[in-house]
Order: sequence, then C-alpha cells, then structure tokens
Amino acid sequence: MSLIAKTLGQSWRGRFAFRLATTSFILPEDYLPNVQALAPLFDEVELLFFEAPERSARAQLVQALAAIRQESGIGYNVHLPVDLPVCHPEAGERCRAAAAMAEVIAGTVPLEASTLTLHLPYTPVDRDPAARRRWLEWVDESLARICALARIHGSRLSVENLDYPLEWLEPVIAKFDLRVCLDIGHLTLAGIEARAAFHHWVQRCTLIHLHAAVDNRDHLPLDRLSPAQADGVMEILAEFDGTVSLEVFSLDALHRSLAWLERRFESAAAPIRDAATL
Repeated sequence: MSLIAKTLGQSWRGRFAFRLATTSFILPEDYLPNVQALAPLFDEVELLFFEAPERSARAQLVQALAAIRQESGIGYNVHLPVDLPVCHPEAGERCRAAAAMAEVIAGTVPLEASTLTLHLPYTPVDRDPAARRRWLEWVDESLARICALARIHGSRLSVENLDYPLEWLEPVIAKFDLRVCLDIGHLTLAGIEARAAFHHWVQRCTLIHLHAAVDNRDHLPLDRLSPAQADGVMEILAEFDGTVSLEVFSLDALHRSLAWLERRFESAAAPIRDAATL
C-alpha cells in the first residue's frame, strides 16, 4: 500500500456529484509514482505540465500515463505549460510559443483529458484600454494558431483566471467557445468574491482549482479558509458537477483538505456517497 493510501485511508472516487481530483505532485517524486498512488483514490489527477518537456520525454511519459488510465480507470485534466510565452508582445515569440503549445496539446491526445487548462498572462506594462486591446489581439492570434495547429476546438481549452479580471477575455472566450477554469485561491488574492465569479461563468466552468489563500500565500489546505470563504465554497460545490481539483502540493495539505471536505459535507447534510475502505 502506498504512503498516500495509508495516509488517506479510503478512496474518494465517486463520492460527490462533482469529480474530485488533485495534483500530480503530492509526493516529492515524479509524475508516475504520484499518479500510480493517486489513481485508485480519485476521479481524476491534474497533470501539472508547468514546463514544456522535450518531445521524446513527453511521448514516453504520456504513453506510461495512458497505460495507468487504461488499467485503473483514472481520468486526467492537463495543466498546460506556463513557460511558453503565448501572449508575448513580439510576434515571432508568440508564433514560436503557440506552435510549441500546440505540439504539447497534440501529444496529450492519448490521455483523453477532460480539459486542457491554459494560462493567458497579461503582459503589457500598462492596463489602459489601448494596451488591453493590443493584448487581446495577441491572445486572439495565439489562440487561433494553437487551435489550428493542434486541430482542436476551443472548447477543449479552459482558461484560468489569473491576476486580472477574467472578464477582459470575454470577447475571445466567446469567439473561440473556450471553457473556464475557476481558481478559488486566485480569486481570493484578487479580492473577488468566489460565488459571484462562479455564477458569472457557470455556463462555461468545467474545472475548479480549490485551495485556500492567506496573507498572499495560496495553494494552502482548505482548513485555512475563513468561515465566509468556506460558506461560499460549499455553495459553489452544491451547484457544480464538473471537476474540482484540490490544488495542493503535499500529502499533509491534501489530507487536511479532504478532512475539511468530509466535515463540511457531513455538517451540511450534503450528498456524499459511502467511502470505499482501502
């Protein structure tokens, strides 16, 4: 039995109306040991491809991850690389980054991911309307290139809220029929009320990154949520039927977050299915 299984003590598969996931870096090891340990316990694993790997290494990893999916029935969602500057002010840099991103996306096809989460950072120095219009043009250009080269529909991509209002992207979200990844911790750091954001994007939201943020630190366990934040999260979870990823990066934080979820659902008499003991 893996360390993760010993610590958690039960499977969380199929226990909620939403699909429950966590990240591929709970243990301080590589992808495969983490995914192998997590696969029997969760509905999905969030594969954190923060850096674009070399093509040969990526192909080998995807092949191994696809085999785990076939054997265990685990689902995946993919966090696309953040080191590819698809919103770069220079056209040549955007072009190269979009092509590299499309190659990564095409390589993930065997994983049958529920969604592919994309960061679209705001890169201009200023945030005046003219700068925002230029940035939207860069975003539009890169999204068109990514979708064409990867041969995907925009609905395969979920755009994650970052350090600017996601509403700035509404024109391209509508144009490309993108989906939305709502990151609760990022909303907290930005001072945005999570319930309001969720209700604004509910028709496009396929994925929620769930973690606490306190004193400018995020990716903390859920027991660090304030009472008001906790109530807001529970209201969201009561309405959501997509994937909720506990975006934490240690076994302790995961254990504490799962314990918090169980307590809150039990106290709210919310639907939760019997746990399968390992």
